[in-house]
Amino acid sequence: MSKLGNPLKRNLKPAKEELETIDVGTEEIKRELKIGTMITPKEREDLIVLLRDYVDVFAWSYEDMPGLDTNIVVHRVPLVEGCKPFK
Repeated sequence: MSKLGNPLKRNLKPAKEELETIDVGTEEIKRELKIGTMITPKEREDLIVLLRDYVDVFAWSYEDMPGLDTNIVVHRVPLVEGCKPFK
């Protein structure tokens, strides 16, 4: 066992970080991403430049993902015929 102990037994909680929405698109087409706020202004600037440089690698719609299995992206609500819906 390592000096850190058993990682499965540690009580790890996700970091809670505020997110900022940025637009890496154009004036005509909005492309919003969320980035963490716990970075320096220089890191933020560099990250935004990087994301804008690689904006074409993100899938912004299902049309951007040819060959995607519709069993993954199509949502169905199984309903029993004759049952009245309720809230």
